[in-house]
Amino acid sequence: MFIKKYISSFSSAFLMTSLLANAQQTQVLNLKQATELALQNNHLLKIQKEKVSESREKITESKSKGKPLVYATGNYIFNGVTKDLSIPKGSFGNLAGNPLPQADVPLFQGKHNLLLGNVLAYQPVSQLKKIGIGVKVAETDVSIAQTQVTKSELDIRLGVEKLYLGILITQKQLEETKASLELTEMKLYDVESALIAGKTELVNKVGLQADLSSQQQKLLQLTNQIEDYSADLKELTGFRSEETLVLANPEETLPPLQSLETYLLQAKNSNPEIQLVNHTIQKANYGVQAAQSDHIPSIGLMGGYTYQNVISDLPANNYFVGLNVSWNIFDFGKRKSELNQRISQKKQGEEYLEYMQENIRTKIEKAYRKVNQSQQLIAVAKKVVSYRKEEFKLKSDKKDSGLNLKRDLLETKASLAKAESDLFAAQLNYRLTLSELQSLTGIL
Repeated sequence: MFIKKYISSFSSAFLMTSLLANAQQTQVLNLKQATELALQNNHLLKIQKEKVSESREKITESKSKGKPLVYATGNYIFNGVTKDLSIPKGSFGNLAGNPLPQADVPLFQGKHNLLLGNVLAYQPVSQLKKIGIGVKVAETDVSIAQTQVTKSELDIRLGVEKLYLGILITQKQLEETKASLELTEMKLYDVESALIAGKTELVNKVGLQADLSSQQQKLLQLTNQIEDYSADLKELTGFRSEETLVLANPEETLPPLQSLETYLLQAKNSNPEIQLVNHTIQKANYGVQAAQSDHIPSIGLMGGYTYQNVISDLPANNYFVGLNVSWNIFDFGKRKSELNQRISQKKQGEEYLEYMQENIRTKIEKAYRKVNQSQQLIAVAKKVVSYRKEEFKLKSDKKDSGLNLKRDLLETKASLAKAESDLFAAQLNYRLTLSELQSLTGIL
């Protein structure tokens, strides 16, 4: 009895463990969750966000160049052999019977411990304008890094949506193919029966066998495609390869399409590629200003404090203040060449901005047409589904009355499955093309 109870308890525990393991390996996911997980787990996006932090630190570094610089240095020397240095009495001869000098003149008193230290402070003055330009360049670099993060986020969101909706569309196509496969198997069964009865020819059977093999091939291709899409989606969202994803269908209500002018205006203000070009032009403009300021002399205030015990006749403590000036008077055209380079870079940026604006406008107009076309396909697909449902209902009623064969009902069922698959694909394609359009505007 004890052994039976033990076995029963062990079996129950094993069953519960298996159920929990299966539950853990199956993950139900919606589009919003998939997008958030992809943004959280993308390593390249994390690197780009760190670049934003790095660029912000460069602003602090650039600002610090306009503050006073304070240096402190010190030296300690232990002198092993000490010897005083002096000018002996009478070293310069005699003058009117008096020795020159009349007594020993000490010049240096030897010491074992020698100390020498100083503190120097320097405040740039004329360079403040160029330093301010450098700060603006650093701030522009932050804007560039942030725009690149935004662009990457848009790419990730769109990539996840393409995979997610691609899986759902392929799953619907798989259902359609299974329905067609079931119909072909039924037709093949009928033909084989007719062939046995001598009421048909072998060529009809061979033709159906070819259709069946073709549908089985399509079924396998769709299955492989779902596996590939799922593997890519798992990699993006951070799921393990052994986990099974169950994707929820998006909301039935389709997002509305706004006017073309609205998307063009949004793109002008928010498209990341256009923003990057604008930032590059701004940075080139700062480069022109910096090159122009190179003609100004470099002027700075300086001051300091010194301590020494090496030469006793000199003051041990001393301070000083002063002005430091340097000016590159002639450089054989170097500064002019640098200025012309910056001006050329600015012109290149302005030309590229015009190209990019035209290119984005063309892409938006094309994407807008695709969304409109998807809307038209949805309207037609809805009509087809409505007619197929009505046909299926009528044939179901006839079959119940014994006026129709099962094969006739399967044919209508397969046609209905295809119509529903086409409608589902059209609806998801509308969502996808609309997302592509919104991605071009910089808003998703």
